[in-house]
Amino acid sequence: MAKLLRDKVALVTGASRGIGRAIAVAMADEDAKVALTGRDIGRLNEVMEQIQVVGGQSDIWKMDVSSETEVEQSVNKILDSWGQIDILVNNAGIIHPDTPVWRTSISDWDEEMATNLRGTFLCCHYVVPHMVKRQTGVVINIGSSSGTIPEDMSGAYGATKWGVIGYTTALAKSVRTHGVRVNGLNPGWVETGMTEGQKPSIGGPEWTQPEDIARAAMFLSAYAPADMTGQFINLFGANDHSGHAPTVTI
Repeated sequence: MAKLLRDKVALVTGASRGIGRAIAVAMADEDAKVALTGRDIGRLNEVMEQIQVVGGQSDIWKMDVSSETEVEQSVNKILDSWGQIDILVNNAGIIHPDTPVWRTSISDWDEEMATNLRGTFLCCHYVVPHMVKRQTGVVINIGSSSGTIPEDMSGAYGATKWGVIGYTTALAKSVRTHGVRVNGLNPGWVETGMTEGQKPSIGGPEWTQPEDIARAAMFLSAYAPADMTGQFINLFGANDHSGHAPTVTI
């Protein structure tokens, strides 16, 4: 049986661990060439080795998504090496946890905005025109339950994810006639290095695993209908204690 992403090139940001790593491995397992990007070359090498063991193809590019220069240079190098980018996964993100909104420092606010929101914009800014030119492409932006449910802690993080959701829906409308689909995923509590030590005392019995998010990303990459764009899949039903009913918007 033919692999789902054969002859596709996927760029995954924040691919060194957690959700990004799981998505990169899942896409490589379906024969995509995966551009692994992030700030930790050592961890990226570990992911590349994991992909090589199962016969997948990948390469690494050191890239801080908050740096316009690094994003532009990395995207150009990937295009020079592989000729195309079919799938863009904007996953890179940071959080300063357990900070009441009213006590958020300016430096924490600026850092999270630069990575989570501006980083998503920069990657789209340099990749999407290439997709528009080819009249094909898939963009997957990683949001968060914090972008749909107001929280009194980690306010900067929540604000960035509200921004990612708004930007995603606007971008989707602007490129929908050019063969480019732009959708997103809103995870809840996922067991990753970024959330270590933050498990809530109430909620579902288990955290969502990065591999669960990767399966949803595969759906958006390979199975979603052509007219599905500007949508977010909420993935926080088991550990959502906000009183909001989880929904899948298709």
